[in-house]
Amino acid sequence: MNGSINKEIMALNHGKRTGRRRGVFGALLLFVAMALPQIALATTGANHIIRNTVTVNYADIVGSAQTPITASVDVTVNLVAAQAVLSAPIDQPTDAATAATYSYTITSQANGPDSYNLTTGVTESAGISGSTATIRNAGDTATIASIGLGGTSVAALTPVPVAGTVAIPVPADSASDGEVNGIAAGDTVVINGAVYTVASVDDANGGTANATSTITVNGNGTPALVQIGDQIGEQLAFLVRVTPGTVTAAVDQTITVDINALDSGAVAPAETDQTITTVTVAALTVVKYVANITDPVAGGGSTVTIDTGGGAGSITYYTSGVTGDPGDTLEYLIEVNNGGTSSATNVVLSDPVPAFTTYTASSMRLDTGTGTFAAVLDGDADADGGETDSATVYFYAGSGGTDGAIGVGNGSGGSLAGGATTYGNFRVTIDN
Repeated sequence: MNGSINKEIMALNHGKRTGRRRGVFGALLLFVAMALPQIALATTGANHIIRNTVTVNYADIVGSAQTPITASVDVTVNLVAAQAVLSAPIDQPTDAATAATYSYTITSQANGPDSYNLTTGVTESAGISGSTATIRNAGDTATIASIGLGGTSVAALTPVPVAGTVAIPVPADSASDGEVNGIAAGDTVVINGAVYTVASVDDANGGTANATSTITVNGNGTPALVQIGDQIGEQLAFLVRVTPGTVTAAVDQTITVDINALDSGAVAPAETDQTITTVTVAALTVVKYVANITDPVAGGGSTVTIDTGGGAGSITYYTSGVTGDPGDTLEYLIEVNNGGTSSATNVVLSDPVPAFTTYTASSMRLDTGTGTFAAVLDGDADADGGETDSATVYFYAGSGGTDGAIGVGNGSGGSLAGGATTYGNFRVTIDN
């Protein structure tokens, strides 16, 4: 009886062990099935020739085997058009004299060679008009209206190394021409979001049914495993140049450009990106101050206290309320501030000497925006930043201004950067 019981226990344990082994094996099969590429859902490269051949074997009436007979039918895989993927460059600021250039990439999502029509739409803010956006090739040598991209798919599970090269099998296309569906040596391709450079292409099997070609890529520093059906899309670069039009407002303006890439087969919707170019502008303000040097009476309005370097130390200037007697010396101070974000150019201050006053010779001084005043000679063409004929005082303010041209009033104004301030000052005497 004990022997019978022992046999039953042994049989039970064997069954448990067998069941566990079967359970583990079944789980492994499930994992493998899940890990393997699902070929039924795979993408197949366009222009590949699928050939199905049937063979009939038979014998004659006496049983002698006869030559088998075959029949084949070919199917060429169609191009499945798809919208490409556009990159999204960062918005830029610029000034009214400088074009903004945006660098784009466009990446194929199709299973074969496809082309895309490129267009732009321009919207401007109210204070600017006439802006343009042009699409140019990556070398910036010509405008373009469309772009062609190659594409195919992976035909075999392939590990891609960190460095070196690896040949990736792909479905052969319909011709042996040194490239596979528009992908050739030197091209940039994207597989599962990773970017690779094509080292070489072996297309000797092009035009051969059920055959594969190879695209050899350089490792990009990150290991990868590409699987059957993974799309291989060519990536190309192009530029969009935004040229500002005429600015008519003293505040920054915007140029909004929509770039559209529409598959030539009119697969909708188009792939789009939008950039906003901020056109920075100069915004000058001017304030005129005066101080009575002979009798420093207090005035009103706005004030500024500053040392103009004339030897009198700091002087307080006023925008109103200053009085004077005949014979008193008045000192005028002109303050020009650029509250904008772009440089103002050719900044010229012209200030007629008031009636019933006389200009004080050699009293002109100028701060070009550095915070330091310097004396300016009265005469013209003496290579400084001002001049006068005693009737009108001219300051060629900002950086680089000069009275170099012959003739009072013919000089060239300088440049005043955004946020900078330039000053000019001179003296007159109230006529007796």
